Amino acid sequence: MRTLAVTGIFCSTFAMTAAAGMPPQPGVTLEPHRAVYDLTLAWASGQSGIEGLHGRFVYSFTGAPCEGYVTEMRMVTDIAREHGAMVTDQTSSSFEDLEKGAFSFSSKMFADYSLQSETAGEANRAADHMIAVKLGDQNPFDIGKAQFPTEYLANVLDAAAAGKHVYEAASFDGSGEEVMRAVTLIGDREKGVGSGPDQWPVTTAYFPIASQDGDQTPDYTVSMTLAANGVSRDLLMDFGNFKMAGHLDKLEMLDPAACEGLPTTAASQR
Repeated sequence: MRTLAVTGIFCSTFAMTAAAGMPPQPGVTLEPHRAVYDLTLAWASGQSGIEGLHGRFVYSFTGAPCEGYVTEMRMVTDIAREHGAMVTDQTSSSFEDLEKGAFSFSSKMFADYSLQSETAGEANRAADHMIAVKLGDQNPFDIGKAQFPTEYLANVLDAAAAGKHVYEAASFDGSGEEVMRAVTLIGDREKGVGSGPDQWPVTTAYFPIASQDGDQTPDYTVSMTLAANGVSRDLLMDFGNFKMAGHLDKLEMLDPAACEGLPTTAASQR
């Protein structure tokens, strides 16, 4: 599943710089954490065939800006359908170095405990900001200029802190070969939970990169309350014919990685 809305007006300097594929200059501090979300069905159309849904989403974010970030996710859902139930299990792992413009990733998708798809690869940004992607044993191919997931998140938070309300960039998250056009609407700053940092309501819509029409329906949207440290609450994922809500059940803040060492995953060890 793709991680992190819609308007026809994309005119901020942030958006234009990001679309040009410039490296980020984030002034935010993303804090390592582990979050667990309870998933429920928020809405489903009659055409979806979905009658109910529940599950869990576990998100782990570790690392440090001097060496890179590791993101690990697992989402398990039990879906009740008109013609029987289905269990889906999606896992992903990635390593992202914002300084070097390097991104490695791996993911697996199971349905009823049977492997449906598997992806592994790496992407690297050259000096001209063009990105080359290599999937498995395939030859590398160019995808143009785009941002990686943590890079995009940091720039959204930078835009929010600066009082911007729209952020747009080409986005590549490794879930396929396609680059998406991500458009984020940012609400007004809100006081954080308890003693936590300030936060913003945000909604990100994902369009095919070739689409430039602001009226086009996005492939999917993700809404959340996003804190200045990168922690998300109140998730709502809209896939067109159904919507899935994620309630933050557990949150554990983790120690930042020391610059001389970094937590590793299968993706970062390739």
